[in-house]
Amino acid sequence: MSPMSMALEGLLALLLLACLFYCWRLDQRLSALRKGQDGLREAARELSETVAQAEAAVRGLRATANDAGRDLQARIDEAKALAERLGLGMARVRSAADVPPSRTGRTW
Repeated sequence: MSPMSMALEGLLALLLLACLFYCWRLDQRLSALRKGQDGLREAARELSETVAQAEAAVRGLRATANDAGRDLQARIDEAKALAERLGLGMARVRSAADVPPSRTGRTW
């Protein structure tokens, strides 16, 4: 072998070693990326489950709010009816108070 071919083969060997080193680093980075994607997939799955749970909680809150609204409306209606009855009773008390004592037969 001539010195020129030896030098070229040495240079080629060095370039091959550099290529192997960069391929090894590329493989490490691709592995890390794959692991990151697996973690990303897991995070997306957990996020999806959490969103589903939040939607269920919101539906439950809506149902509870609707029930509370119906109960509150029933209480308001009952209070209005009671207020009307009390109002009529107060009108009777006022009219009885307006009548002079001699007509009622009572003396206070």
